[in-house]
Amino acid sequence: MSTPDVAVTAALRAVARDAGVTARVHATRLAGPPGTVALDDAEPVAIASLYKLPLALVWADLVTARRLAADAPVRLPASSRMPGPTGVAMLLDDVVLTARDVVRLMLAVSDNACGDALLSLVGRERAHERLAELGLPTTLVRQGSAGETRALLRDTGTATWAGAQRALADPDHAAETSQYDPALASAATAAELGEALRLLWSRRGPAYDLVRDALAHQAWRHRIGSGFPHDDVALHGKTGTLGRLRHEAAVIGFPHEYPVGVVVLTWAARPERYLPGVDAAIGELARLATGPLRMPDDETG
Repeated sequence: MSTPDVAVTAALRAVARDAGVTARVHATRLAGPPGTVALDDAEPVAIASLYKLPLALVWADLVTARRLAADAPVRLPASSRMPGPTGVAMLLDDVVLTARDVVRLMLAVSDNACGDALLSLVGRERAHERLAELGLPTTLVRQGSAGETRALLRDTGTATWAGAQRALADPDHAAETSQYDPALASAATAAELGEALRLLWSRRGPAYDLVRDALAHQAWRHRIGSGFPHDDVALHGKTGTLGRLRHEAAVIGFPHEYPVGVVVLTWAARPERYLPGVDAAIGELARLATGPLRMPDDETG
């Protein structure tokens, strides 16, 4: 890891403080000379639906090793799907997709039903075994969206996903949940999620191409994307959101420069669902962390 830049670290802390968040940041150059910018990036935190990023990496490894088939049919019956606000999770009828389309929806629109289906296909123990082999021992996919939702309903004493979200967002009596606890929820460090991005960008093959392409189609650009409002900047990202947790892991590609992976994990002091100042701060934290790592890629001209 590179020597910390005191000025950059101070700037990151100031942005987080002004936004009312605790932030963990890790940025790393994904090609060319090594370089890293970090802020408290070794602390494990609950990652909400950002678990789908390391899960996709494991899936791509298994497909490449021919232990899973990318075009295998995956059934998602309406009677057993956990509801959600996007993708298959919001549909009413039974659905059959290929595994690769499950991955695309899981990453592009954070489809909860597809996340659960892929976790079932890969297997939790196999996912943890592979993540440990990859040098990501604290990245733990303890449960999918269905397990997270069941815990939320139990913790908040509510009967529906929407009711649990309202309970978590109540500014007067915000509920607590085990899904904020990295010892009980899916969890990772910012540094390990940054390494997951590096691995995804270093591997070649159709399965990895598919994962990277799905990340390029992420439906939401209001967090890290807000720090790079330029048409010629390529952004591949995945968000994770639950109550006070607002996260994103992304790869920033400036023209003719080495790509930079950046992870921003935040815990907000306020519980409301809509905190645009925090989303903007995530973009600013990413911009500050990425800046010192920008470097021309001579091979691209």
